[in-house]
Amino acid sequence: MRKKLFLQTFGCQMNERDSEAVEGLMLDDGFEKTAVIEEADVILYNTCSVRDHAEQKIFGRMGRFRRLKEANPRLIVGILGCMAQEHGAKFFKKNPDIDLVCGTGNLSQVAGLVREISESRSARLSTDKRLATDKIDDAYGLEDVRYRSNALKALVTIMKGCDHRCTYCIVPMTRGREISRNSESILREIKDLEGRGFKEVMLLGQNVNSYGKGLEEPIDFAGLLEKIQAYAPKIERLRFITSHPKDAHARLFQVMRDLPMVCEHLHLPVQSGSDRILRRMKREHIRSWYLGQIEEYRRLMPEGALTTDIIVGFPGETEADFLETMSLIEKARFDSAFIFQYSERPGTPAVKLKDDIPETEKHRRHQAALLLQRAISLEINQALIGKTVEVFFETESKKDRSRFVGRTRGYKRVVAFSETDCIGAFRLVRITGAADETLLGEIVQ
Repeated sequence: MRKKLFLQTFGCQMNERDSEAVEGLMLDDGFEKTAVIEEADVILYNTCSVRDHAEQKIFGRMGRFRRLKEANPRLIVGILGCMAQEHGAKFFKKNPDIDLVCGTGNLSQVAGLVREISESRSARLSTDKRLATDKIDDAYGLEDVRYRSNALKALVTIMKGCDHRCTYCIVPMTRGREISRNSESILREIKDLEGRGFKEVMLLGQNVNSYGKGLEEPIDFAGLLEKIQAYAPKIERLRFITSHPKDAHARLFQVMRDLPMVCEHLHLPVQSGSDRILRRMKREHIRSWYLGQIEEYRRLMPEGALTTDIIVGFPGETEADFLETMSLIEKARFDSAFIFQYSERPGTPAVKLKDDIPETEKHRRHQAALLLQRAISLEINQALIGKTVEVFFETESKKDRSRFVGRTRGYKRVVAFSETDCIGAFRLVRITGAADETLLGEIVQ
């Protein structure tokens, strides 16, 4: 019987792609997937360290390991990704039932490390635990894994790491310095996806639009988009995430406008509307400059969607600072926003700042910002009622199999009825209803 793998992913799209590649390597090594953790011979958690809540989810699951190992003494348990890079060997002390800790730069080794652990146990050796966190600043090592868990959409990592030093952010410690893949490698991967019939590609990087730094070839992110359009024109939609405001400029917006495959959606994290807090965060932009950039984006792409990330309750944030964030939300009119309460991340510079905002006040500000953004999102979506948009349908509705769920080019979620299966199809849809997160429509083609 083939051994079974249970792999669960937490965090961003980069983690999703990493997990997909690890899964592919494990399948090549003779495993099969299972969604039932009790059936697994190997359990892997690919983890996220960006917020405390994400880490607590992992710590909360660790209590199950002993019971699972009692039921299956040969079970191998591994912690992968950002938390593995952050905590390293401390995981073995925290929970002796953990067998493998593998950081973000070592993920290509997972299948081999699992094999080593299994062989050590068979030989009854005492050294049956494995720690691998030493390749954080190496080039991305999973680009040659062709396995994809989704037959329609593909994630493609074009760079990894971050050279910015935002005071609240742990990513530079868990993902290392910025390293871009050479364009030839990226184009080869995307051309392969085109040949296999993929309809949509999402380019990934911690700062995707800083792509090109450190490469011998003279290329920037806009130039890469141009190369992809020319080299793999049958890819219908090209997206990217996440952009840093520092590298979001008119040349990029012009290329987004001019290339047919590039979707009209920009995710541009602002984090705060207060210049004083932006300085404390070391964000490298100020409020007026950010608003100027999005004004230029909308001038060049008037139909373009804009989304963002915002943190409330950062150390030292006064009520006046928070109101500056609220006024920025009103002025920018984002299509949607991921809004979070600040949580202290050990090892980041912000730890040295006094976390002086009470949790109740963080919660109040969080709820106020969410309510404001939801109202704006609803207004923007309601303005689409009666319009016809192109939708790429990806799944069935969980509640009604005659309804299908897809995305517009601006990444808005659309639900529409269809008598026939339209998964994997592009359809013109007339919008008939709207909520703050979802559009309702009827297929007209």
